[in-house]
Amino acid sequence: MPLKIYYLTSETAPFCGTNLISTLTRKVSTIYNEDPEIDIRIVQPKYGFISERKYVIREVIRLREIPVTFGGETKLVNLKSAFIPESRVQVYFMQYDEYFKQLPELLYKARNGRIYKDNDDKFTFFGEVAVNALKLLFWVPDVIICADWQTSMVPAILKKYARADEFYKNIKSAFLLSCDNSDYRYFSRETYEKVGLEPATDDSVQDNLKFAVENSDYLFTVDDENSTLKNRLNKDSKLKNALQNRKNTLITIPKEAKREDWKTAAATIKSTLLDN
Repeated sequence: MPLKIYYLTSETAPFCGTNLISTLTRKVSTIYNEDPEIDIRIVQPKYGFISERKYVIREVIRLREIPVTFGGETKLVNLKSAFIPESRVQVYFMQYDEYFKQLPELLYKARNGRIYKDNDDKFTFFGEVAVNALKLLFWVPDVIICADWQTSMVPAILKKYARADEFYKNIKSAFLLSCDNSDYRYFSRETYEKVGLEPATDDSVQDNLKFAVENSDYLFTVDDENSTLKNRLNKDSKLKNALQNRKNTLITIPKEAKREDWKTAAATIKSTLLDN
């Protein structure tokens, strides 16, 4: 049986891209698509600027108007389907216009540099929908890969679902912490309450990178040849200590990465998931 990977990300090249995670998602998934030992599917938000005509994004009847409870309200969400160009990597686009349609290509901040205050709500909602939708896909993955702070709530969301439903009990989570981690990582207590999760501390704002590190089953740190992530962690004692208490696998992606670098990254992720 192939290793089934459900890859949750806020961005995938060429549909959109602001940082390393976008390229990593495309490169690794297309390499896996050529591997008969892996079955991979991607889920990301459907931003308004992504052309449905250009990328042949299609509606899926059974994935229309999915009811998802968030903050005590039931919201209706659509999942549409496409493929990464020049590949057969399936991508599900989560469409919820209230959160994602109006976002510019900067995604997390306005053109004047102002960070959106509802980033935590938007991307936590995305994670909740993605996990919820698995039953409608009639597909049980072995692992959910969660790409950086945008999906940092997913390991805990998955645990919540596993406690309530046998369908989820054997699914593992893998968190990718990249050298692009930033101040976007802080989520409000109110966001936790909207998905029925208990924050790690009594603070009004939570460090969600630390939360993901502590709740994931597998942990990968993604750095570059200049040790950008390592240098940041040396100035971030709480996150550094959380990482030191967990086994994690280092992936190094040079800024001018070649295909062999991506193949090495893909092989490292695969071997770690299969060996544990």
